[in-house]
Amino acid sequence: MTLRLTRRAALATGLATTGTLAAPAHAQTRERVARIWGEPGPYIGVFTNGMNEWAQRNAPGLRFESEQIAWDAVYTKLATDLAARRPPALISVESPIAYQLAAEGLLEPMQDVNQAIRARERLVDGFTVDDFGTWKGTQYAVPLHHQGCLFIMQDDARQEAGLSDPTNWTWTDLLNGAKAIQQKRQGSAGFTMALGRNLCGDYHIQQLIWQAGGLTWDPSRNFETTFNSPATIEAYEFIKELYGTMPRSAVEFSFLQVVDQHVTGRTGSSFYWGRTMGRAFDEAKPIYEKMEYYLNPAHPRTGARWSWTDINGFIMPRQNNPFIREAKEAMAHVMNNTEWMVRYSTSLFPNVGPVFKDQASAPGIVNHPMYQAKRRSVDVIFTGFVPHACNSGLEVKKGINPLAGIGHGRNVWSQVAQRILVNNENPRAAVEWGHRQFEDIRRENRRLLG
Repeated sequence: MTLRLTRRAALATGLATTGTLAAPAHAQTRERVARIWGEPGPYIGVFTNGMNEWAQRNAPGLRFESEQIAWDAVYTKLATDLAARRPPALISVESPIAYQLAAEGLLEPMQDVNQAIRARERLVDGFTVDDFGTWKGTQYAVPLHHQGCLFIMQDDARQEAGLSDPTNWTWTDLLNGAKAIQQKRQGSAGFTMALGRNLCGDYHIQQLIWQAGGLTWDPSRNFETTFNSPATIEAYEFIKELYGTMPRSAVEFSFLQVVDQHVTGRTGSSFYWGRTMGRAFDEAKPIYEKMEYYLNPAHPRTGARWSWTDINGFIMPRQNNPFIREAKEAMAHVMNNTEWMVRYSTSLFPNVGPVFKDQASAPGIVNHPMYQAKRRSVDVIFTGFVPHACNSGLEVKKGINPLAGIGHGRNVWSQVAQRILVNNENPRAAVEWGHRQFEDIRRENRRLLG
């Protein structure tokens, strides 16, 4: 994309006429605080430290401050802060909410930063800049990290139950394997996933829907609601059957409850991201030593192994944001520094997948103790799953969807599971209820579809 700017416009946007970021100013002396929102975890603090390194050298009086916030709370909190004319300077968020906010017209374009860090050339194979938050041809996000939700198996439990290598498992193998582990290990669940009314439940359920061939909205038909398909019903029926191998409390579980279940030895397998390995490494070495990651078991008919993926980037509120230029400069400073990006990933290894090739191949990554000890599993977490990467913002890679963040804000996918598992509702009837909720979301937000 070629930008034609006057000198005045270039100075106003912080762009030089070559497309690189403008030189920093040194005039500020009064302390100013620029807030950086990020999902819970240590990594946003690490990145903020890198931005403060830039600020100390180039913007006296400016301090970046990290603030942890779940991404399903971003829209509401941002609306409140915008109304107060006090938005954060930057937000680290998954792409579904980036697409929604871009469609709402609330974000600052980020092509200049992506050019300054050579994002397109540096991205690891399988991801594009657009995956992180492009809307109608304009880049509104800068790639930051990725996280795929995968199948985690305790190999000692698998061997005790006489099960095969999970590399080529299908749903049938998953169900039978979970039953066998549960029977062999009395008091232990065979399998665990989140089934509470929350984002984690949404994510786990959606990847099963996609594997069966289902969609929530169809971008090829102007996002017509397609939730009540036979594939969606099949996925929920499978979840109901699989629930028999899980802890009864799984209907309340969110993210960290699944991790806790696994690292305390109360399940033989689970769906989760890389954080489970990191927690086990720190807190439960016997669990860690027998833990292995695999691609999600394939649907027996479609062969699909879709993985719900956190495709996480930095977005920037545009309205009343006094830190646009400085935040862009500081962000580029950190992202152009491989050492800082390695620190970012290793702050919660291997949960925070490196997005840049130089970052992924750096000694600080490949020499990490977990990478050295669990190379096959870490390769699955970092690269092996990428052909199967997907999330609700780009369902089965059929088109960018601005409605997904709204759907997650209401937890419709997990609410359907609750109706089936808690209220004992027929799966078909529960899916029809969910279909109506998604139709309402589409009708109420048609303005976003253009």
